[in-house]
Amino acid sequence: MRESIQKEDWERFHALGRVPPSVREVVLRSWVRSQEKSGLETLQHAPTVPQGELHAIRHHNARLRSAAQSAIRRVGYMLDDSGAMLLLCDANGVVMDAAGDARTLRRGEENHLHPGGHWDEGAIGTNAIGTALHLGKPVTILGVEHFCEAIQRWSCAAAPIKDPFNGRVLGAVDISGPSGEAFGPIPALSVTLALQIEEALRNASLQEQQRLIEKLLARRSLRAGDEVMVLDRHGRPVWTSGAFDAASRNLIERPEAWRGLTAEGDGDPHRLAERMRGILPEAEVDVLGEHGQAVSVIVTLPRRARRTPPAAQAGIALRQIAETGPELAGICAQAAKLFDNGIPLLIEGAVGSGKETLALALHAGRPQATLPFEIVDCSLLDDERLRSDLSGGTGFMRLAETGGTLCLDELAETPPQVQPLLAQALAHLSREGAAQLRIVTLSSVSLAERMAGGGLRGELLFRAAGAGVRLPALSERRQDIAGLVRCFCERYAGHRSGKPIRFTPAAMMRLQVYGWPGNLRELRNLIEALSATSLSRLIDVSDLPPGIATAAVQRREETLRDRERTEILNTVAEADGNMAEAARRLGISRSTLYLKLDQYGVPRSRRN
Repeated sequence: MRESIQKEDWERFHALGRVPPSVREVVLRSWVRSQEKSGLETLQHAPTVPQGELHAIRHHNARLRSAAQSAIRRVGYMLDDSGAMLLLCDANGVVMDAAGDARTLRRGEENHLHPGGHWDEGAIGTNAIGTALHLGKPVTILGVEHFCEAIQRWSCAAAPIKDPFNGRVLGAVDISGPSGEAFGPIPALSVTLALQIEEALRNASLQEQQRLIEKLLARRSLRAGDEVMVLDRHGRPVWTSGAFDAASRNLIERPEAWRGLTAEGDGDPHRLAERMRGILPEAEVDVLGEHGQAVSVIVTLPRRARRTPPAAQAGIALRQIAETGPELAGICAQAAKLFDNGIPLLIEGAVGSGKETLALALHAGRPQATLPFEIVDCSLLDDERLRSDLSGGTGFMRLAETGGTLCLDELAETPPQVQPLLAQALAHLSREGAAQLRIVTLSSVSLAERMAGGGLRGELLFRAAGAGVRLPALSERRQDIAGLVRCFCERYAGHRSGKPIRFTPAAMMRLQVYGWPGNLRELRNLIEALSATSLSRLIDVSDLPPGIATAAVQRREETLRDRERTEILNTVAEADGNMAEAARRLGISRSTLYLKLDQYGVPRSRRN
């Protein structure tokens, strides 16, 4: 590319306002904008920002500088002894970093083409950096096309760097060299460099999102029934639990603020958290940190904040639960009989074992599906509010008229002073309730033991739980893990392209031997997170959280069969699913290993 004008054309424009016929339109329009700022044409160099301000700018743009570091180092090495230099600028045209030919860098300091120089159009007139940022597209300004005469000793090509998710301009990359020398492919190089930085930003954001999801899954403070959304630093949703959208829909008081959240994102999680508190005043909003820096916001809608029952959010049908294994099939059949006969049903099981999922599936698969499903967190019951509900027929007492399912969560945590009132309320529901009213109680502790210890009134237990089933912990039914994984993979397939994720044999082995302290909920959260973030849709050991990727059975084995099963699973996992290698380490033939895995109900592949 050659200069579109001569020096006399520039002089006539400044002295007489005469427009050169050959001037490029992008240059002319920038000249006109620059004319509105009086006195620019006499500047010898760009203004600079103080060192303290430059430090703050660099800190604010740390993600951009980090993403650009590798590309700048590589291209800067290429430009050494080339007579050109490379500049990385922020969105306001302030140079943050420079690399390239050492002599050219020293010469650039004369015009403040160095860190701290401010190359916005409004500060120094037409130049590649400022004009590219103003237009939001690549620009090349050669020699005399610069608005200021002192800057015409340079030819520059700049390309804006945009946020790969929302298109917002984050900064610019510029390659400059002495005017009059061959510029060749420099404009194309600046565009390529900008695209490389944008891709690095995208990859860094995806990796950060994956870490955020892992942090979320590691949080043991999440309560059953809470709906959660994680936002990155710019307000983009990284992960949401299945029913968050439905639970939040009626809570958003200013929808226009919600829609503008991402557009307003300035990368400050603390400001983002404040805006979220204004949009969802009933939510719990926390800032998550990494390496001492705030990186994201987690928004939690506690069950008590919901205004709509989650009956439609069952997600997994009773048939699907039963199909995960013979033990669950028997439990589902027994629970369905008790539920259909109107007997108050008690579902006991460890935290995260799927008690609420089973209750929702029972409700959704029966005639009650069109009626309310009301979850009551017994630990939050208040005697004054309960008295009001009893006298006015409000709250869950409305089920006496409408029918539906009342789900009492953690009955053992009911405050002592509230227990007689709750027993009275259940007695009223039994007398006055509609034919289609069902009562289901969920508990992670033995209610019989709690009653024997004096912590639970007998009259309340007998009214809330006529008969019960116990959901085993996931570590007690490892043979069901493969079926559960398939079920969750299909459920969350819509997170990306509608295609379910798959697990390599080695990764599936890790799932088989992991202890699952969070039970079904932990497995479900893992599958949902991987479904949301996996690009390849094939999950290997390296894609699993560290605690699962290095898992080994922690429980004590009491039988020879148990010890043999544990040894085989651990060995196959350590061999990354390579059956031939696992058989060699175990000292058995591969056909024997296949037979053992079939006996234990462990899926395996015959490919090495």
